[in-house]
Amino acid sequence: MKRLPILFALVVLAACDQAKDAPPTPAGTAASAGPNETYDANSIPVRATPAVRSTVVRTLELGGVAEAWRAARLAPSAQGVVETLNVQLGDTVKQGQLLAAIDTTTLQLQYEAAQRAGDLARLQLKDAESEARRAASLAESGAITSRDGDKAALGLDLARAQLAQADAQAAALAGQVKLARVVAPFGGRVTALHVEQGEFWSGMGGMGGPPTLVEIQALDTIKVDVNLPEIDLSRVTEGMAVELESDAFVGRTFAGTVSLVNAAATPGARTFLVRIKHDNADGTLRPGMFLRASLVVDSRPDVVFVPERAVTHHDAGYYVMVLDGTTARRRPVTPGLRGDNGWEIDGVEAGEQIVIEGQFGLPDGATVRILGQELGQ
Repeated sequence: MKRLPILFALVVLAACDQAKDAPPTPAGTAASAGPNETYDANSIPVRATPAVRSTVVRTLELGGVAEAWRAARLAPSAQGVVETLNVQLGDTVKQGQLLAAIDTTTLQLQYEAAQRAGDLARLQLKDAESEARRAASLAESGAITSRDGDKAALGLDLARAQLAQADAQAAALAGQVKLARVVAPFGGRVTALHVEQGEFWSGMGGMGGPPTLVEIQALDTIKVDVNLPEIDLSRVTEGMAVELESDAFVGRTFAGTVSLVNAAATPGARTFLVRIKHDNADGTLRPGMFLRASLVVDSRPDVVFVPERAVTHHDAGYYVMVLDGTTARRRPVTPGLRGDNGWEIDGVEAGEQIVIEGQFGLPDGATVRILGQELGQ
């Protein structure tokens, strides 16, 4: 048992001799550094990227639902049984084509009766005109009193009024017969059909508004209404080019044009309706699709820019942290266009390394350790 202290002492002495033989650790080198890595233990880790000279582009991304440029919800004014139905859902129709018609048998009989009434009124008018002329002649010769002449003239006026009433009734019924027909006001596709042949059409509106028997849409042109924020109102003008994208056609873009910038803001919101027009001659886009609209509203060619997150703002203005070797220097800058791919900056040269992570609270002149570097855009 007395040998244990002696053995322990020998082990301690051997460890001390080994420590003396090992090379000394340089001052300020972290003990955790690898065999080929050394850095200041007081350095601050950051990430950096070079400033780049290129074109800065500002794009607005807005979304809206595609609609047909022209759409019509059609219904007959008359009520009755649907006698004719010439279309089905999805059919292509031409302008002026008869789509549907209500049975007008009763209306036709009423129209014919009105025509007969008109014919009778014309005969009565002729008789009244003859009587008025005869009465006027007799009144001049004194054969009848002036009162009898006035009665003949009144009879003529009454006959004329009865004829006008009969003609008006016939015209009204003719109009009702015509309104019992549903005709395409323009060419397009049938996108809704709410009746079958032989059903009774009442034409009574509900809470949703006037009834619709058939709906057609012209799909050769598509419109997209988007809401433009007030801050960007001055940047968007009619005629501006637009790129449209749909999740249904990944990787494909569709050309559009701003056709309208509404003169007044949307009630209850500080946005303005912008209407985008797309030539859809091939019928690729369909009403109801959600479309993303991209509008290039500004660009700056051949400028120096850095990622937006590299720019810090304080009371004295804007600045970035520029690397001078392993030293970070605070440099005041003047920002320009804030684009999609970076922020235009005046005060930095292309190629200079800019801190993009770890710059907040980083002292001017601080020693840094670059953890990673992003490629310039």
